[in-house]
Amino acid sequence: VRHLYICDFHKNFIQSVRNKRKRKTSDDGGDSPEHEMDVPEVDLFQLQVNTLRRYKRHYKLQTRPGLNKAQLAETVSRHFRNIPVNEKETLAYFIYMVKNNKSRLDQKSEGSKQLE
Repeated sequence: VRHLYICDFHKNFIQSVRNKRKRKTSDDGGDSPEHEMDVPEVDLFQLQVNTLRRYKRHYKLQTRPGLNKAQLAETVSRHFRNIPVNEKETLAYFIYMVKNNKSRLDQKSEGSKQLE
């Protein structure tokens, strides 16, 4: 199937993959073990400014006032990349919740019902 156009999401995705390949080959040939794990890049610039501000407020990130969207997205993405995640635990929890047809919101509402 030939597409007449490519959406912005896929265009950005393709460009980021190309840039990663260039960086890997230019750094050290891409043979080091640290390059074996391909970490997906999340483009937080696609989010709305209010969403970025809510993220900043939730995690209590210290920034100077009056940041524009690009600066705010950079600050948030820097923080997002540095959050430690236990992948096995997260995946196991996700699979458990999907199999039991639940969400985190269900847990909160069940807890409030028990208090009544």
